Amino acid sequence: MVGIRVTDLLNEHLKKRPSKKASPRSYFYISEAGKHPLDIFRALTDPHWVPPKIRRLQEIGTATHKRACKLLREMGMLEQAEVGLGDDLFRGYADAIIRIPGKGFVVLEIKTVGRKEFDTILRRGVPTWHAYIQLQLYLHYLGMSRGIILLIENNALEDFLMPLEEYRASQRMKEFRIRRNPKIIGQTIRKFGKMKEEFVKAGAMKE
Repeated sequence: MVGIRVTDLLNEHLKKRPSKKASPRSYFYISEAGKHPLDIFRALTDPHWVPPKIRRLQEIGTATHKRACKLLREMGMLEQAEVGLGDDLFRGYADAIIRIPGKGFVVLEIKTVGRKEFDTILRRGVPTWHAYIQLQLYLHYLGMSRGIILLIENNALEDFLMPLEEYRASQRMKEFRIRRNPKIIGQTIRKFGKMKEEFVKAGAMKE
């Protein structure tokens, strides 16, 4: 057993998992709305291999999302989870629709972020553009006027380098209440409509 590390074995196992291959599609994922066009183009045309570290963080995010929805369900606030939506330009899944007592229904977008990014968001006082534009599109397709971005700190040690004595076991949370912005939504739809035309011409997308 000398020389064999469990961490190495886990990483090797993750590397052997089947990679998600790119396949022709005629739409963008809503999760791509905040990305650079070049990154989207690469995702459409190149095999999508996810490094072991990113796979681990994705699994942490999925587990955190499920735990949050479980608690909301226990409180009687969860109306629906993983709501499919979209059209021939965008498609995706809203994390949840919840009912806030005395306030009605809102769209909930759950984001798991690392400690450093969490600190940056707190300092700036605004959510990331990526989360904001995703929520705006969810509001558009669901025909709703209000939403919440819920940030949950991913306090996994592997997400950042720091002395163990500085590690904080608390999992901080921060929420931003967002109203539907028709101007931003319109700009985004027009931008991606033109991008789709260019990608179709380049053979990266189907019509």
